[in-house]
Amino acid sequence: MVYVIFKARNEFRNSRKNLLIFFFRLLSIIAFILTWSYFIFLCLLHFKTNNNSLQNLSKQQQQQQPCRIQSPQSINIDYNDIYWQRFQSSNGTFFFYNAFYDDRTLNGELSTIRILSMIDRISPIKIYCRIWFSNSSNSIITLADYHYIWSQQWGNYEDKILQPFLINCPFPRQKHLQPYFVSLFEKNCTEITNNLQIINNRPLNKNKQSFAVCVKGLEFLHDDLSIRLIEWIELLNILGVKKIFFYEFDIHPNMSKVLQYYQNETKLVHVQKLSLPGSQPNFPLERKKYLQQKIIHRRQNEIIPYNDCYYKNIYLYDYIVLLDIDEIIIPLQHLNWLDMIYDLEKYFANINQSYDALSARHIYFLDDLDENNNTIQSNLSIVPSYLHMLTHIYRSSNYTKTGSYVKSFFHTERILAVHNHYPLICFSKCQTREMNVTLAHLQHYRKDCVYLLQKSCQNDHRLNRIRDTNIWRFKNSLIQRTSLLSRKLNFLL
Repeated sequence: MVYVIFKARNEFRNSRKNLLIFFFRLLSIIAFILTWSYFIFLCLLHFKTNNNSLQNLSKQQQQQQPCRIQSPQSINIDYNDIYWQRFQSSNGTFFFYNAFYDDRTLNGELSTIRILSMIDRISPIKIYCRIWFSNSSNSIITLADYHYIWSQQWGNYEDKILQPFLINCPFPRQKHLQPYFVSLFEKNCTEITNNLQIINNRPLNKNKQSFAVCVKGLEFLHDDLSIRLIEWIELLNILGVKKIFFYEFDIHPNMSKVLQYYQNETKLVHVQKLSLPGSQPNFPLERKKYLQQKIIHRRQNEIIPYNDCYYKNIYLYDYIVLLDIDEIIIPLQHLNWLDMIYDLEKYFANINQSYDALSARHIYFLDDLDENNNTIQSNLSIVPSYLHMLTHIYRSSNYTKTGSYVKSFFHTERILAVHNHYPLICFSKCQTREMNVTLAHLQHYRKDCVYLLQKSCQNDHRLNRIRDTNIWRFKNSLIQRTSLLSRKLNFLL
């Protein structure tokens, strides 16, 4: 009995011991599992964190890397009215006409790309220039600045009206690289839809010629002024003009025939077609009406061809003159412009005065001032009636006031922007020297005074007249040249 009880106690003790061992082992297994589970969790968490960091770092590196920029293809350019390129910014629309390379001495250590443009804002937003080089795939970016080539007091000084601007892109001079194209943009890594070839006309022999004349957009749709045009071109050539650059909207077929002859046969003339940018009309009749009625808009548009012609020739000619085909600067003491300007250059050098332009005073040769426009006898030579300038030898005795309606010889080394009458912007303050009326003047052949002088025209310019035959010094050569070509082109029998 005692043995049985003792045996039962021992078995109970062993069972409790085994149960404790079992629970201990179970807890050990659970602790092991939890420990490894926690370790695995930490590893997974660390891996995920590092992976996210790597992904974020990769994204940051991709964002920090410069975007791949390629020169825009011609099929992606936003063209407007044939001769313009359009750029739509976040605040205003830009219309680009031409771009030019300017490394003239007065630029200093920098070269500049200058872009002629019309913008429908008075104060355009900040934009950038990307300049591409001809013998390199590389490009550089520079901040653009603006020259407003108009004046607030002339009118149309408001947004949403196209304003003429000269956009400037300065950059360090590149000895071995020539700028080839320029694109303008507002934000980097955006699609570029403009790409202007940079014009850099240079003489082959590195020597400039003396004078070139520029003519704004011709608009003579129905008026046949072909013989008058020949007379005008030939007189300019006699005076020493080496090239005449015409901008053309639409002209009479006979006038076009004249210009094509000079362009193809003599190389004296170059003709450039022209259009109005933006929503302005370009159908001939609508455009003619628009330009007649919107006088200030017309004058703002004229700024573009004036400066386009100037910048195309800054390395080719010493002086640029802007003329209409009904006016001409006549030297009164010399037989050509070259001798006259040479004497003026010596004079200003001797008195230590510089100048950016030399201007000629304006005088009217109105149609009805002459007594007889059929034939004029002089030194036994008859001046044919079809020669307008040679047969109009009576002028007003009064010049228009100083600075009004003048025309100028623009120095190609010193001016940044030109106006019809005088320089607008120069490298320093513009200095225009007026030529004495005993030396030269601007002869303006018109039916009547300009609109702004209509009220004073009768008293100031019609009542008192003077016979002025200075132009007859050139008549023999002018008659021969004009008559010969007029017959050659079948304008005369």
